[in-house]
Amino acid sequence: MPRIPWRRWLPNLLLIIGGLMLLWAALVTLNPFLTSSQLGSGNYLLTSNKISLPLPQLSSIRTPEATPEDVFFSLVHNPYTPTPTPTPTPTPIPAGPVIRVAIPSIDVDRAVVPLRQYRDSSGQIQYDTNSLFATSSRLDLVGQTLTSGDPGGGGNIVLVGHNYNRGWYAWEGVFVSLDDLKPGDKIVLYTENGGKFNYYVKKVVQVPYLYKTAAELNKHLNYLGPTHDERVTMVTCGGPFGVWSARIYVVAK
Repeated sequence: MPRIPWRRWLPNLLLIIGGLMLLWAALVTLNPFLTSSQLGSGNYLLTSNKISLPLPQLSSIRTPEATPEDVFFSLVHNPYTPTPTPTPTPTPIPAGPVIRVAIPSIDVDRAVVPLRQYRDSSGQIQYDTNSLFATSSRLDLVGQTLTSGDPGGGGNIVLVGHNYNRGWYAWEGVFVSLDDLKPGDKIVLYTENGGKFNYYVKKVVQVPYLYKTAAELNKHLNYLGPTHDERVTMVTCGGPFGVWSARIYVVAK
């Protein structure tokens, strides 16, 4: 292959190098002009707000739970405010029926049992108060009527106990001194689920129970029936011994 003399390709090489140098010089000359023209043609990067320096570090803004997207939206614009999840209200555990009553002012501290009902020979519904009598192995019990409320339930808690003295029996009825209570005396009820409820005597009354007419019975129902407020109603026999021509009611709240 014949060799090309260097005198022939040297001018072409010098021409190419010169053209590249002219292009570089032109770019260097035009660079300031292009930059100033770009900044002056629009203001989308400009702001009139004054910025305090130094700028905060992202590490001081971002929480451990945040993602980079969270930080971006919290710094620029976050139209969404999450609604906090409400804490569920725990369902209260019912206190349950009364299992013990304590009345310090008349020295009563006795177990309480459910007071059941039965039909007598005439078909009338009666309370089984005979189940509350003392035996050779235990003292009298107090009965809670099954139709009454429980402590903490906002209703009427009806407790029944016997009234008799040592003159006729070898022991006293649990409520023999019930009519000695005074307003302000404390009554404590203990419940099946470990609750303890304090009540204070509001009134002590004796209601006749001799003729057992509708009007007379209605007065007793005012104490034994349901109520809109929470209260304890304790009841025992009153009047002459053996006749029991009245009922004694103690209302405590």
